Amino acid sequence: MKLEIREIIARAIHENYRSSRAANTVVNDPSLAEWEKLPEYLRESNRQQADDISKKLQRIGYSIYRVSDRAINRMKFTRDEIETMAEMEHERWNAERFEDGWKLGKTKDVTRKISPYLVDWTGLPEDVKEWDRETVRKIPEFLAKVGLEVRRVK
Repeated sequence: MKLEIREIIARAIHENYRSSRAANTVVNDPSLAEWEKLPEYLRESNRQQADDISKKLQRIGYSIYRVSDRAINRMKFTRDEIETMAEMEHERWNAERFEDGWKLGKTKDVTRKISPYLVDWTGLPEDVKEWDRETVRKIPEFLAKVGLEVRRVK
């Protein structure tokens, strides 16, 4: 993925996260900062999530195509497709966090790298699973920002 495309998609992912979490989160949570003020390791997390989009799409039988001669079709995934990709995203996130030195703990603390969500998919509360579902639902929207379209592989 080209660097500028990766950055645009990563920023879109982050903005989606910020808007979905703004109403019910801890004050001064560094993960909710504007992109320019976001700690570099959290920016990189969004970039890695952007990098992983094609892998998720391949798993469910889709691919990414550049579109320049017409409006982009923003398709919708089925529930099963969303669930598959959301679980993949959580696994990716867990691996990234563990590699970065995060630990499982009762209360989220971004500064100390502690999270209660460093568990497998089946151990997550439904509202937390919904964060991943919401992000993967918006993959077509994120890609459309850079002239890319999701289509089923024939």
